[in-house]
Amino acid sequence: MGDLSFGVLGRMQAERDGVALRLGSPQQQAVLAALLLKPGRWVSMEGLIAAVWGEEPPAQAGATVRTYVWRLRGIMGTPAGESTALVSRPGRSGYQLAFDAEIDANRAQEMFAEAERARSAGLLAPAHALLRDASELWRGEPLAGVPGPFAELQRHRFTELGLTVLEERLALDVALGHGPRCIAELSVLTAEHPLRERLYGLHMQALSQAGRQAEALEVFRRARKVLIEEIGLEPTAYLTAVHHRILHQSADPVEAAPQWDGGAVRLGDSGLPAASPGQGPAEEQIEGQSLAPADTGTARLLPVPAQLPPEEADFTGRRGPIAELSAVLCRELRTAPVMVVVTGMGGAGKTALALHIAHRLKGAFPDGQLYADLRGNGGAVTSTESVVTGFLHALGAPERSLPDGLDAKSALLRSMLEGRQLLLVLDNARDAAQVRPLLPGAASCAVLATSRTRLAGLPGVRQIELGVFEPSEALDLLEQVIGAERVRSELTAARGLTAACGFLPLAVRIVAARLAARPRWTVSALLDRLEDERRRIDELRVGDLAVGACFELGYRELDAAQAEAFRLVAAVDVPRLSLASAAALIGVDELTAEHLLESLADVAMVESHGPGQYQHHDLLRAFATQRSERDHRGEAAVARTRLLNHLLATARTAFELAVPGDPVHDVLAWTGSPGVALAGLDEARAWAFAETDRALALAAQIARGRLAPPVPDRPGPGAAPGQLSCSVLRMSVDLLIALSAFVHQSQRYAWVETARALAGAAEQVGDRVVEGRARFLLGNIATAATWLDEAARESGRAVDLCRETGDTVILRQALNDLGLVAEFRGRFNEAVDRYDESIALARQLEHRSGEYVSTLNAAIARTRAGRADEAVETCERVLTEQRERGDLIGQAKALHALGLALHRLGRPAEAAGHFGKALSIWSRSGSPGRAASTGYRLADALLALGRPEQALPHVTEAVRVCASTGQERDQAHALTVLARTLCALDRTEEAAEPAGQAQAIYRRLELPETASTVHSPGA
Repeated sequence: MGDLSFGVLGRMQAERDGVALRLGSPQQQAVLAALLLKPGRWVSMEGLIAAVWGEEPPAQAGATVRTYVWRLRGIMGTPAGESTALVSRPGRSGYQLAFDAEIDANRAQEMFAEAERARSAGLLAPAHALLRDASELWRGEPLAGVPGPFAELQRHRFTELGLTVLEERLALDVALGHGPRCIAELSVLTAEHPLRERLYGLHMQALSQAGRQAEALEVFRRARKVLIEEIGLEPTAYLTAVHHRILHQSADPVEAAPQWDGGAVRLGDSGLPAASPGQGPAEEQIEGQSLAPADTGTARLLPVPAQLPPEEADFTGRRGPIAELSAVLCRELRTAPVMVVVTGMGGAGKTALALHIAHRLKGAFPDGQLYADLRGNGGAVTSTESVVTGFLHALGAPERSLPDGLDAKSALLRSMLEGRQLLLVLDNARDAAQVRPLLPGAASCAVLATSRTRLAGLPGVRQIELGVFEPSEALDLLEQVIGAERVRSELTAARGLTAACGFLPLAVRIVAARLAARPRWTVSALLDRLEDERRRIDELRVGDLAVGACFELGYRELDAAQAEAFRLVAAVDVPRLSLASAAALIGVDELTAEHLLESLADVAMVESHGPGQYQHHDLLRAFATQRSERDHRGEAAVARTRLLNHLLATARTAFELAVPGDPVHDVLAWTGSPGVALAGLDEARAWAFAETDRALALAAQIARGRLAPPVPDRPGPGAAPGQLSCSVLRMSVDLLIALSAFVHQSQRYAWVETARALAGAAEQVGDRVVEGRARFLLGNIATAATWLDEAARESGRAVDLCRETGDTVILRQALNDLGLVAEFRGRFNEAVDRYDESIALARQLEHRSGEYVSTLNAAIARTRAGRADEAVETCERVLTEQRERGDLIGQAKALHALGLALHRLGRPAEAAGHFGKALSIWSRSGSPGRAASTGYRLADALLALGRPEQALPHVTEAVRVCASTGQERDQAHALTVLARTLCALDRTEEAAEPAGQAQAIYRRLELPETASTVHSPGA
């Protein structure tokens, strides 16, 4: 793959080993940006679609994203598109960047952090050099020209970071006495950013250092005028202090105070406003000089509470939430008190974040900070009246003056908070009713609350949901606790360890503490202990910290129905559950399931990812599974069987809509579930697209579990109801067979992995029917992917097993697949024999559509074997029958095969006419892959007629579609025709590239075709 580097601080760019790469269209760059700026994190298909198109994606957004990813794999991998840079996972929809990309924005942030550390250590010159180099990484507007909401958000983020880096560098210029050389730069910056007070302050100090005090004072007057006119505020204490210093001819530089200056703020290492050394709660400090008012009136004689517990010394990460919380809590021009609620699952670090923010914003609330743990996350809840009483005492109200009753005390609290700037931190709130009496009425106050529950119904509340760590943040915490050298020496294991923790801050802190307490343990050793999901919760415990205990608090608050739903949703290890699937798991109707799941989402016990989409965090799933196995043994297996019934019932319906009349439908296991009602083929496709990942994951999980209680199967001919039964293994393989009509090439590896697991499980328990069907699936997928060795092996084994068990319907399909494999290998007479046997079985089964398919396949094999005259007669007969039946798809297949035979007989004009009719049917029926296969053959016929200009658009479109759908064999043939077309147009140099690409695919797939061959099977 080479050394890849990327640039986002300007127009998006990439290089491999110093050579620039072309990143494609703006939308393709938007997909890359979404993956690139979340390295190591899984990005769902829904997330990628939202990143590029927001709330109004086009109809084929998913297919378009898959095309972009395929192209990006080619860009980041080899010319053939083989790349491990972007990976997908079985049972999950989405992609992950599988390597640590070198990105200019990451480098800039690292240099900024390093500069801050150097500045804190008094090393101003090195800090200045780092900031200067960092600012030079910006090449223009970040992600310029890249569309989509995600890119816009990152653009704003990197633009703000660039300004902050620039401000810090200019501040060091002033501190080092180099202000005069920055005057011109600051003149431009203050004009471009007229509300950033710090730039005005630096401009004034630079002018003062140059002996231009009058101009510096004029800058202050201009800044004051702009601020008053634009936002109705006088300059802050910082800018006033700079003005004061210049008036009194003090040469000392003035640092910005920790407050918001017209939307700009100096960031410390954490991204918060940096607190000044020695700053107390009642006054701000600038270079040791107090800015507190000289007049200490009554308000300053009242107590100034400082009730915040200490924050975690090794707090790390959370830059995004920190910036959002800071902006909300320090918002200017408010007419009501600000209230922010940080919500999230247990262990997400809500309290740690709240305390970190509260400590760093002390300067913005000089009259004090009140704190209370409301204990609403389980156990004995703190009474609201006792909290109000404590706050009143802290504010100086004597005991004898306190009124009776909560309402009266709450009113007194609001009175004592009026006119004061206080921050109230309400930790672990249970609900809105507990919090409401504690809210101030003064607009000068702010409330920061944490809760597992969304506190709906409170006036003007801002809800901020706190998720888990980013992978880099989890590693940072691990480094801080056990040391960077220890982490870097086992970096892969460290990443695996934080992933095993689900990036949950509490879990990462626990494993870090365990490693710190055992310096001789390796990271790998602890990772091995966490690999077993059944003991993972028990391993995540150290001292009084335990993930299980944290989750237990929330679990105890659930009623019986909620607790059961919580456990059963964890019974199947899938990325997400649809509402219908969740209802099947729980065993209730969809309305009840939605009520239960939404109530669990409200208390952060499940995650909701949009209407009707739910999932567990990995550790919550492990906890739920543990509770289920310990206290409710057997319920999970029953729930999985319910879901399997539901999915199979719906998949049977979808299969019948996709392949009407196919006898496979009649031999699939029968279930008593009604499934989802599907109105037509479009609904069937949509359902299969949405549920296939879940079906694969469920089948794989069942295969790993080997056996489960039998369920009734549909009786066969001559059998009494209930006489036959089958295991969930049989239901699982039949579920996959029903869904095989909707396989997408991007899911092939997941299909193979699941079918192989089912085959292995069936072999282990001696179920020859299930093994035969699983082997058929493996052979069928391998045939479609042109993995010929595996296709021959698995289809051959399927044929043997199906003969043995009398599974005639599947046997017919497997024989047809073996015919295709023989044909792909150039063994045409062998292929005809296989097809003829398949045809005989189809007639025995009265499977007309299957008979037609194998008949046409045999005709194509005869064409390639030099018996095209026989093939013409067969194809014309089938075409007549299909027209009589009114089967357009059957007609298109017959027309396609007839066109191949006529072309081989030297009748290209007739062939072109048949190909054109087939192409028209494929295009109208929404079959782009088949249209592409027919399209390049039409181009080849037109080429034989001496009409390359007409051939070119057909073959060009075929190449594009085959590349996007993964039809590699057809892609090679289409590339061959494209090369010949270009040569016919005297564009020989251009033809070399598609010819070379075709040969590379032929060699990789081990196909016998050469670049001069195009007449190939296309049933």
